[in-house]
Amino acid sequence: MNTIYLTGKPVARPYGISKEKLNDNSTYLISFYFHQGGNVYVFRYEKENTIKYTLVDAGDLYYQDHIFTIFAENEINPVNIERIILTHRHTDHVGLAAILAKESQSEIIAHSNFRNFIEGDMSIMERRWFGEFDTMGLKKCDIKYLYESESKEVRDIGGVKFKSLVEPVEIGEAGHLEILAVPENIMSHTPDQVLVLYIPKTSQPNDMRRLDGMLINHILFSGDLWLMTGPSYHRGVRHISRHLRMYAFRLKNLLSVGGIRRQDHREQDAETKEALKRGFSLIRVKPGHGDEFIGSRIIPNGLLADRDILVKLGYSEDTSKSILKKKDLSGKIAAIKEKAYTSFIKELHYWLESGYNPNEVSSLLVRIYKEQSGGIRQVRKDRKERRRRLKATLVRLKSDGAVSDELHELAESTLTALNAMK
Repeated sequence: MNTIYLTGKPVARPYGISKEKLNDNSTYLISFYFHQGGNVYVFRYEKENTIKYTLVDAGDLYYQDHIFTIFAENEINPVNIERIILTHRHTDHVGLAAILAKESQSEIIAHSNFRNFIEGDMSIMERRWFGEFDTMGLKKCDIKYLYESESKEVRDIGGVKFKSLVEPVEIGEAGHLEILAVPENIMSHTPDQVLVLYIPKTSQPNDMRRLDGMLINHILFSGDLWLMTGPSYHRGVRHISRHLRMYAFRLKNLLSVGGIRRQDHREQDAETKEALKRGFSLIRVKPGHGDEFIGSRIIPNGLLADRDILVKLGYSEDTSKSILKKKDLSGKIAAIKEKAYTSFIKELHYWLESGYNPNEVSSLLVRIYKEQSGGIRQVRKDRKERRRRLKATLVRLKSDGAVSDELHELAESTLTALNAMK
């Protein structure tokens, strides 16, 4: 696809796309990384001699006049959509669900708390961000609501329990999807968040690379729970009302109890997000916004930014970093950094023992380095520090007499690759 018209004038393709063949060689995952609104992920597989599709999220209503063209250009027949799984209620993720479900007569799968949204029960925050979203089309759809219960299976990820909401959803012969409820709290992004975990069927011994009871080739569809970059929105005249609502909402949140308070999205689902970051040795994450990235506990355990050190010392992450220069903390800080270095080496050993060769491990580290960029101002600073920490750790590893020659060579080759980057 080359050009489409979105605002009365031609624009470049409004999304990035990747298409990959999954392990049964007949099932594909097509990922649409939309520049505006939420991403859409499409599984394509054969069922009863017919090509079928399962979608994870349905994108923004902004593309309502173009989604069928976009799908046709990528050889997706919307008539054969079997189901649409929604990660949460926000309109940049559910906007096209009714249109696509009407075309295909497919069912929509969502957390039981999504029912309140369908009935118009939006929070004050949601109304200010999204306005009066018309749920009439969704009310006419076949929606399967998933309820939590004590009898359901539970997955422990990083010490947090995620309840499985339904029996595994089969995706052709390639594998299945688990739909996991995100624990709700007073600072939840939405009360109906789910994670979707793709688990492939494996038959080859070298596919059995394990991480905390999960396979290394899992894919986690994280919605807005785990992002490297937040959503962006079109800035044209057609969307001026949305932007006015956003600015008004931000202004209201800047003024709190007579003082100035900046809204901090890090506060939302903080415990759950930290659990995901520490719950996987390696996993591919397909987020609600932005490109795919690698989730790995080597980052929070082995590549510490200054704010990470503050938290480990018992301070708030908003504490001034100047406190790290205090002489009476030098011993504790040195111990924290030494533990991080040990954790880094331990993780590399784990990857190698799981079947990755040194070149593959080096490539993973380079990719992690590249992905530690962007985000809001403070997050961007943290990621820049983690990149520096990775280089410094590799420099130390390269000359560490206590580790193997294999790790020396791995560190040297990775540093060479990083230093060659612009």
